Amino acid sequence: MALRLRESYKVFATYYKHPMSMSGVTYLPFNIDNRNWVKRVLYTIQPDVIIYAAGHDSPEWASKNERRATIHHEGGPAALSSTTDVLQPKFIYLSNPFVFDGSRGNYHENDTVLPGNSLGKMKIGGENIIRSKYLNYIILRSSPLLGRGNGFSFSAFDQLRIQLDRNIRCDFSEKEIHSFAPVFGLCDLVVRLVDSGIKNRVIHYGGLTKLSYYEFAKAFAKHFKYNPELIAPKAQIFKDSGYEEPTLDYSLNSSHAIETLKVKSFLLEECFDLIQKQLIPL
Repeated sequence: MALRLRESYKVFATYYKHPMSMSGVTYLPFNIDNRNWVKRVLYTIQPDVIIYAAGHDSPEWASKNERRATIHHEGGPAALSSTTDVLQPKFIYLSNPFVFDGSRGNYHENDTVLPGNSLGKMKIGGENIIRSKYLNYIILRSSPLLGRGNGFSFSAFDQLRIQLDRNIRCDFSEKEIHSFAPVFGLCDLVVRLVDSGIKNRVIHYGGLTKLSYYEFAKAFAKHFKYNPELIAPKAQIFKDSGYEEPTLDYSLNSSHAIETLKVKSFLLEECFDLIQKQLIPL
């Protein structure tokens, strides 16, 4: 996101414990638990736009680290709101499809939210705080993103590539379906939202191919010439008891963003082709 935005804007990026260095980007330490520090940083920068990308998008991590995850997804927007009342920047909050129950998929922006896990409940909490406290906001719900990590931490895409390159077997769920999207597509959408006069709206962004994590990993192995036999379905915990784990479809419909903001949504093979051009051989 910072790489994309620095082309046209003065970008400040925050970090908690691990500072980074990037030409054209100013990095600042930031702790959303410390409201005095939050005010000091924001009054110093006086941003026109805040993009809130803090937190993990893993339901498992959220359930195991409930207090920390709640601070990330709900406490942070609340802490920032006391300062943004005065500065009134545009606030773009990155959310995810777990705000829905996964019962049918292809979710539009005006569909009823009904989270089925802790992460979804936290994201709904964050979205509600933003609606109630911000005068100029965008809630941007994104499907899982495909792309490289930042060089300091590995993305899920990086981790899969490394494991397959080392001939390590990988287990993936067949029971969770998403419309996987490229990170560069999301960045392009954010730039268009920054430049637009759109405010106080919910926007969805996802890819055009809908499939499970298992199907995605198989397609990844095939496209990048890895052994597809290393990809296996994750065992169901209750399989021996006769209980059939339900298939949950969290896919998002991006037609509103495509029509309104003229962004592109990608097929999975298109994502792979574009990412392949950027990859460094392992």
